[in-house]
Amino acid sequence: MFDGMIKQESRNPEFKKYTEQKIAGNKFMNYLGFVFSRIEAGFVEGTMDFLEIHEQQNGWLHGGVTSALLDIVQGFAAYTLVTAEQQVFTVEAKVSYFNPGTAKRFFVRGSVAKPGNRFHFCEGEVYYLKEDGVEVIVAKGSSTMVIV
Repeated sequence: MFDGMIKQESRNPEFKKYTEQKIAGNKFMNYLGFVFSRIEAGFVEGTMDFLEIHEQQNGWLHGGVTSALLDIVQGFAAYTLVTAEQQVFTVEAKVSYFNPGTAKRFFVRGSVAKPGNRFHFCEGEVYYLKEDGVEVIVAKGSSTMVIV
């Protein structure tokens, strides 16, 4: 999904500053402990350390937290491509769970697969790294973001 990504053009020359302002206002993301590490036009990524509040009944990463992480990165990837007067909202989302989330730190990345004037079609992945550096995909998501 993320290899050989096409470089996106933002409608906002100050997209990084605008996206960072939107990120700062996201209280739920801060509650989860998710931190962005990279913001580019059409692409974002970040990390979240696994805490007890993120666990489901078997001690793995909760599916709702996984879904929220995907929504966060896909939404903010969409924000990187809009003007400073526009907002982005999720209108459709799909999550596919591949493996249990059993790590101390999770990595999340999101991108705009197809930008548009009214909608951006986005993709995301939640994964962790094994000791040998190999990625284990926990979940993949796709969403449609409306531009208002």
